[in-house]
Amino acid sequence: MLRRLAALVRLSLLAASLVLSGCIVLQSSSISDRSGGSQTVSVWSSDYGILHLTEPEGLTEATNSKLVGQCQAGRVTSVVTELSMREWIIIQWYTVSASGICG
Repeated sequence: MLRRLAALVRLSLLAASLVLSGCIVLQSSSISDRSGGSQTVSVWSSDYGILHLTEPEGLTEATNSKLVGQCQAGRVTSVVTELSMREWIIIQWYTVSASGICG
């Protein structure tokens, strides 16, 4: 009886570790090239999706609007954007961050 209980506990721990190991996934990429000595600005926006069936709309546009709003002249150069996604079983959390130089 004790052996069965120990085997059941091991099997439960193995199953839990397999199920929970993929709960959080971070996928991200970025390309950057900075030159110039003006004011650097950065912003980010986030939203969620469900089961990879829905994705946030207008996330990049919202981030870009925030970025332009940070500069007095309303002009930004050398913009670098980054999209990252974190995944929790059925929900995906998308974050777009952007930085640039006011010009």
